Amino acid sequence: MRIEEYEGVALDSTLLDKLYDGFRIRQQNFGNTIYFHSPGFKHYQVDDFKVSSAPKFVDVSITGRHCELMCDHCASKILWHMIPATTPEELIKVGQELKAKGIEGILISGGSNKDGVVELNPFLKAMRYLKEELGMLVTCHVGLVDRELAEGLREAKVDAVLLDIIGDDRTIAEVYKLPHKSVKDYEMSLKNLKDFGHSIVPHVIIGLHYGKILGEYRAIDMISDFEPSALVLVVVMPYYGKAKFQLLPPPKAEESAMVILHARKKLPSTHVVIGCARPAGEERVKLDIYALHAGVNGITFPAEGVFSYAKSMGLEPVVSQNCCSTIFMFQ
Repeated sequence: MRIEEYEGVALDSTLLDKLYDGFRIRQQNFGNTIYFHSPGFKHYQVDDFKVSSAPKFVDVSITGRHCELMCDHCASKILWHMIPATTPEELIKVGQELKAKGIEGILISGGSNKDGVVELNPFLKAMRYLKEELGMLVTCHVGLVDRELAEGLREAKVDAVLLDIIGDDRTIAEVYKLPHKSVKDYEMSLKNLKDFGHSIVPHVIIGLHYGKILGEYRAIDMISDFEPSALVLVVVMPYYGKAKFQLLPPPKAEESAMVILHARKKLPSTHVVIGCARPAGEERVKLDIYALHAGVNGITFPAEGVFSYAKSMGLEPVVSQNCCSTIFMFQ
């Protein structure tokens, strides 16, 4: 293994060479533009990257901090930074207040029930109000989707539907606590959403099976059959999860980089983005640099020095305050 350094961080030069295949694919299809996202649910600043203006995009949970499923990897903590709106009336009120503050977009999500479903049906009319009456950009992050919900989301006129896709039955049973579900259920959710004409933005969590790479490649292969509007890749963050999860290390940046390269090759003309969730510190720097070489279209909350590194590669950075899942709307 050949090693080179960037700002004191050791990088695998052999891997960088391999990843560059992804960079060429991205360049052929998208040119040199690279997006760096800083959505408004938290302040983020490193030496070479910050956004000082007011937020434009925020997250709302229709269940507050509550989640029936309580998966091992999250244990509902991902909901804690979201604005609670647990009734349709409250969602409308929150939307009105956000619009008055200059917020332009809203991601609506929440905890799952015991069947892995985010119960959005009662909120569909309120979501349509946010879209039609307030003129907001409305996306939703869902669980499993049947045809009724897919049709309802179309009637609500949401701009995009986000959903985690899992490519291994063991992960679904053990991590997500859904032994009665399978990969086929996630594939059917993609099909239902596509059948009703949605812009779909699947998410793949690298290392979801207790830090191991297990179903990620299969998930990406499955996603590629449904022409998504974008693909978001994140890396599991053990400290969000339950006690046994917190003791486990996430995948190494080098392992995650190969998943990113696979996604770039399977989806050459689709926006592939690195989302918010991934480990901090040196591993984050390494992952983000590897991701640039693998040809991603965007990185959310880039690590220290990565904005500058991108420019050194000849890339042309664009700073966006929108959720990375909306990248296909602003290309």
